[in-house]
Amino acid sequence: MPGGSDTLTSLAWQPVPGADGARVYPLIRKIDTISSNSYLIATPDVLVLIDPGGLAEQAEQLALVIGECRREQDRPVFVLLTHAHIDHFAGVFTIPAFASPGTAVFAVQEQGGEAIERGDAKLTTAELQGKTHPPMKVDLNLFPRLWEANTGIAVSTAFPNGAMVTIMYDRTEAGGGLPHALLEFGAGPALEIWHTPGHSQDSICIRIGGLLFIGDILFAANPGVAGMCGWDQEALIHSLGHMLTVIDGGGITTVCSGHGRMVEAPDAARMLSAVMVDAQALSNIAELNRERAEQAAAFAEDCIEQVNELFTIMAGRLYYVSYVMEELGESALADRMGALIPADTIDELLEAFSAFAEEHHRRSRDSIYLALKAGQVIAKLDRSFKKEELMRIIDPTLVERAGRLLSDYIIMFRGFNPPSELSKCDLVPVIKTIATGLSVPSCSDEDLLSSADDDAAFIQLLLSRIGTRPLLEEVAFSFDTEDRLLHVSVDLDHFTDLVTYILEDLVGTGSDRIAITIQREDRYALVTISGNCTTAGTEKIPPERSFLASLCERAGGTLTCTEEGDMRGFVIALGLV
Repeated sequence: MPGGSDTLTSLAWQPVPGADGARVYPLIRKIDTISSNSYLIATPDVLVLIDPGGLAEQAEQLALVIGECRREQDRPVFVLLTHAHIDHFAGVFTIPAFASPGTAVFAVQEQGGEAIERGDAKLTTAELQGKTHPPMKVDLNLFPRLWEANTGIAVSTAFPNGAMVTIMYDRTEAGGGLPHALLEFGAGPALEIWHTPGHSQDSICIRIGGLLFIGDILFAANPGVAGMCGWDQEALIHSLGHMLTVIDGGGITTVCSGHGRMVEAPDAARMLSAVMVDAQALSNIAELNRERAEQAAAFAEDCIEQVNELFTIMAGRLYYVSYVMEELGESALADRMGALIPADTIDELLEAFSAFAEEHHRRSRDSIYLALKAGQVIAKLDRSFKKEELMRIIDPTLVERAGRLLSDYIIMFRGFNPPSELSKCDLVPVIKTIATGLSVPSCSDEDLLSSADDDAAFIQLLLSRIGTRPLLEEVAFSFDTEDRLLHVSVDLDHFTDLVTYILEDLVGTGSDRIAITIQREDRYALVTISGNCTTAGTEKIPPERSFLASLCERAGGTLTCTEEGDMRGFVIALGLV
């Protein structure tokens, strides 16, 4: 997000631009999934609290400010929710200023109001966070199902606590035809609201003067948000387009989001346009429910563990290249190597995730939190290393595997199944190509000598020669197949990654004898990769087994791990075509 707007200050009263006599008291929080921002508006006629938030201490803090306002001038209190997700309202349950009947009028779009009144943990996303909430009375359902029957008619409603509001529904050109309402509480400034479903069924946007409150629409296409119960791609795109029309219509100075800092209107318009582009790519995504969150969290931990190992190997290779260049008097080149992977930044990200995961498991928190944290870390990791330049210096398969792992998680967390592009291929040549690539140096002595007259080419080949080391260089390797022609359906990239991970696992646990055999069995080709285990204390079941099994599925097969004496084996079953 852009840096935000400093025209409004958190935890301070300030005038609402374009609304005489109105003031606003923003409570802006660091972005998280626990609680939203809150905005308290005071006019001579009414106090309107937009989104009291998910924390009791936040709601209590706001109740104190409301109490001070009412002692200065007694006015009714309305609480408006931009939508009925639990992080926007759960803080009120135990606070007398809100929980006691008649103290405040709660107004929510009708579908959200019904979800709150029946304690619907799914629609309020409480279930996703492993929470429940009691049913709560909603006093005013906005945009009821038959609202169009009263289009253009001002209808006044009085409440037992003396509060009164006059509402007139219509469809405004300014909102591009979205359902629109004008809420008047007296002679003072009125509120405009639009029904803007997409992030949730009940989402609304609220305007007073130059301020536009948009709930969570800025985040509605984000991984870990898109696909929540009630999310609707078509409705979201429609709402985004029409709210851009509202902003383009002029008069709005600041857009106030449900999370994060306030944003000046031109920045908000650019951001909403970007959200629309993202949303258009999210057709047919899976619902983000507890099961999906659990799958994502498990995949995240496996992914981060493997990425950590890959980055450690890549950083070690680069360090060695840098050391050799320094010894050869190529200090500038050595410094360049160190910049390709910002080791400190990556270590900090990985350590932060490890600490978060440890605390997450200790406190038995719900999976969505771990999945969201992984999404943040993985997105930053994906931007942190210079893939193209790295691939010219160290083993390209290391860089490709790291990139593919990060991409697979991002795709999965966005609501799609991890990519698996199955194609028909001849298995034996594929295995031979993988094994050869892991056995032969990236460039030979002859290659180096032939490039001696071209300094740039020589340096590039030298870097590659120093930075790569064939995995099977010091291993007694054998390959055997009963059948030379075996056509299988497989995702080549993921299958190559799988075989490489298995070979790395065997070499890493001390195997100096590795064999690959291929057999035909019924409708399957069985690829068995086995090696002797010489490292003392090696675990019977490799810790990454779940990761390898998942990767094998993406490659188009199934994986079985075997152990017999000092031999460990991995059997990959692929369907014949």
